[in-house]
Amino acid sequence: MRGESHLLVSILISLPTSMVLFNLLPSESFSAIIYLLGGVMIGSLLPDVDASDAKVMHGYWKPIGLFGKYLFYKPMTWVLRSRSESFQEQHRGYLHSLIGCLLAAVFFAIPIGVIFLVSIFLWTVPIELASLIWYLWIGLPFGFLMHLFEDSFTKSGVRWFFPRGKAYSGQTRTGKRSEYNLTSAFFILYGLMTIFVWMQPASYELLLGTILGSILLLGVLYAVNPIISKLSQ
Repeated sequence: MRGESHLLVSILISLPTSMVLFNLLPSESFSAIIYLLGGVMIGSLLPDVDASDAKVMHGYWKPIGLFGKYLFYKPMTWVLRSRSESFQEQHRGYLHSLIGCLLAAVFFAIPIGVIFLVSIFLWTVPIELASLIWYLWIGLPFGFLMHLFEDSFTKSGVRWFFPRGKAYSGQTRTGKRSEYNLTSAFFILYGLMTIFVWMQPASYELLLGTILGSILLLGVLYAVNPIISKLSQ
């Protein structure tokens, strides 16, 4: 998928749960939800830092892309290559896998932790405000995982258990009509789900149901992906 689609679809998948949290938690939690969604957006682009033409490597996202590429991706690639002579650098390699998601979560905890400590001890920011940065970190692996799910809809697919296992793929062609139709399907279904949960009384039961419903809806879309792609021809 293209970067724009990753951003939009990842936000759409997160939106129903975010709406329930917004209604369920105190009004002061609004900032935490914004940071959480910010982390989802960053995470949804990170797996593509190994591609020079990716959205995360251009425009407003470029600082994050350069940071991820040269302080995370390149060092990890050097480590993996030094441990295995057969390792080959490639797009949709280890960054498009569960191990890549785990490595990213662990790595980005370091700069976020530094910002947290500097905010408290040097900038004397109240700990309640400084703690919000951790919501950014919580959202990051969720966005990363959503990127993997979204790319699993494409013909190239994703090797979730890289370097072993097969690639899980669909019928969507990146940058083609089938991608835009699939994105539209996400927009309609998750948009309707967001409106539905927004109208319901907030409860933890609704929160659990929304999370499970979002996952189920993702599975439904994956199942009907061949139909969407066929209609796009």
